[in-house]
Amino acid sequence: MKTLIEMLALERTGADLFTGHAPRDDGFRIFGGAAVAQSLLAAYDSVGDRVCHSLHCYFIHPGDPAKPVLFRVDRTRDGGAFATRHVSAMQDGRTILELLASFQRPSGPSFEHQAPLPAAPAPETLIDDDLRGVSVGIQLRNVRLPRPGFDVETLPPRHQTWFRSQQSLGPEIRFHQAALAYASDFAQLPTIVQPHPVTWDTPEFQFTSLDHAIWFHRPFDFTNWHLCDMETPSSSGERGLSRSTIYGQDGTLVATVVQEAMIRMREPNPLSQSILDAMV
Repeated sequence: MKTLIEMLALERTGADLFTGHAPRDDGFRIFGGAAVAQSLLAAYDSVGDRVCHSLHCYFIHPGDPAKPVLFRVDRTRDGGAFATRHVSAMQDGRTILELLASFQRPSGPSFEHQAPLPAAPAPETLIDDDLRGVSVGIQLRNVRLPRPGFDVETLPPRHQTWFRSQQSLGPEIRFHQAALAYASDFAQLPTIVQPHPVTWDTPEFQFTSLDHAIWFHRPFDFTNWHLCDMETPSSSGERGLSRSTIYGQDGTLVATVVQEAMIRMREPNPLSQSILDAMV
């Protein structure tokens, strides 16, 4: 069985051009976290010893997991300490994701402060939740079950998940960041849904991620447990926002994630309803 890093691996097909495949080909669209992780790995190919400190991306069109994805890298800027890369992920000539990432050379001593680790049950006291097999290569333990999106009960706008890579990621930070980027997309949108009386199976409920941003604060080893502490501060205008802080089990704040998603109720289709009524 392939590891997550092997499934996210890219093949160079030209100057700053790469081809990749979705980790799973049995879904109806490419998982957004996979496209983000592969775009980050494509950008990493041309930045030398610099390390990504932030990335921002937009999900443009859903991707077909049965087809390859072309990643085109634009070397936007190479400065002394920082470099910027723009990556377009495309299928059949159509852009499915746009990513802008910034990379920094290793730095010396600097000002330091961070928010403290929030209270949460230890991961060893919780059970695995494999997201119906979606979380390829990632081990997840939700603090509360049923997890968001599978319980119609409305709850406060906050959720916590422990997660880590199930396999070795090697010594390079790029692979630990790619694995975290992949995993960070699992629970953002569900947390936005949590304060509302809907589930993924609610008729006419429509949802999709719009954008995703990550700030990497400190080096980390994603084969160890990390707490993703999520809150959704706002939902309006058919959009909702999720904001997360990610901590190592020792309390080190390693990353911040923000995602905006479309969440709305579609108008009922009279034709579909008439067909359902005739079947009753």
